[in-house]
Amino acid sequence: MTCQDLFARLSEYIDGELPGGLCDQIETHLSDCPQCRVFVHTLRQTVEICRQLPSRPLPEALRQDLKRMLQAELRKRVRRSRG
Repeated sequence: MTCQDLFARLSEYIDGELPGGLCDQIETHLSDCPQCRVFVHTLRQTVEICRQLPSRPLPEALRQDLKRMLQAELRKRVRRSRG
């Protein structure tokens, strides 16, 4: 596993969403790569801090904009899959 491979799967790894074999590969890489080890440690700390922040509802205008964007993206993907 390369540093680039690790970065591609890092969110899934941090969230505990990867199969065991892939986690083992990542952990082997981390044991040999101090730069990635520091990066992962820092990212874990950042995620933990963010999880502790109180959540606030999105402003209504932003919520509506996000909903419209997601609906437009979904329509685009459906058209691509049919055509």
